[in-house]
Amino acid sequence: MFKKGSYVFHKRCGVCFVNEISPLPGDDSGSLYYVLSPLYGDDKGNIVRVPVAYSVSLSSPISREEAEKIVAEWPNPEKDHYIVDSKKRKTSYEEALSSGAIVLLAPLLEGAMQRKKRDGHLNSMDGQFVARAEPIIFGELATVLGIKYEDVRGYISEHIA
Repeated sequence: MFKKGSYVFHKRCGVCFVNEISPLPGDDSGSLYYVLSPLYGDDKGNIVRVPVAYSVSLSSPISREEAEKIVAEWPNPEKDHYIVDSKKRKTSYEEALSSGAIVLLAPLLEGAMQRKKRDGHLNSMDGQFVARAEPIIFGELATVLGIKYEDVRGYISEHIA
């Protein structure tokens, strides 16, 4: 069980702060919910409630060592990571986002950013993916590494092995 005042990783929202653990207002069933505040992305400023009994979407944030390993093994920006086939790319995006795993999200994010650099823009699907993936990846790395969210991309560039 996570504690009030701690950080958790939510597969869809990324890093969240546990505001409290309480029942829903007006719910007399006794069921408890984590009341979370997402720290980054489009969900920032919202409240997310996750039942304590069904909290499979939550985990502890990765360790600093894991974060440093992810950064060191970041997909090589010199290699093309963009999946040209839109159906395969969409499936890859959906699978990676549903897992919340940085190791699956990182090469897809790198590929989308390569396309943006190459074409000067992102199509709708790629733009939506980037908007969801960046807060998950960069939010967790920023929190664990103790750096600003805005500095994560530069940190990755400096530390790629």
